Amino acid sequence: RRFDDVQLIYGGGAIMVASCLLLVDRLHAPSCSQNVRLGLWATAVFLMYAVGYPIGHTAVIGWFSKAVGTKRPQGLLMGLFASAGSVARVVFPIAAGVVAQRVGTDLVFASLAAMLAATVLVIVVFRDAFRDAAQ
Repeated sequence: RRFDDVQLIYGGGAIMVASCLLLVDRLHAPSCSQNVRLGLWATAVFLMYAVGYPIGHTAVIGWFSKAVGTKRPQGLLMGLFASAGSVARVVFPIAAGVVAQRVGTDLVFASLAAMLAATVLVIVVFRDAFRDAAQ
């Protein structure tokens, strides 16, 4: 094994941070041509949904399953974990749309980058505890 779950989680998170930062203040920059904007958008979407999210999310599910262990009701907790993700996929696009419409997309992507970066930082700082929890 080259990477453990914790490394994959913060690696995927770091890629998602980079994806969000690509979109802050660049989609509206007057110096960017339409082709450059489209390229930035396509790169950011690729990094988020083809690289960062699949790596990070898959590792989080594996880590959570290991951390819960076999002595507790794993099915219930995994179900709650999946339900929280489903609720987020319903609520977040609405919230992001409202913020983007009222304040602009830069705040949406900057907020996402900040939240993801904070999460990655917590995981990096406490990586040993995260690794121990999955043993």
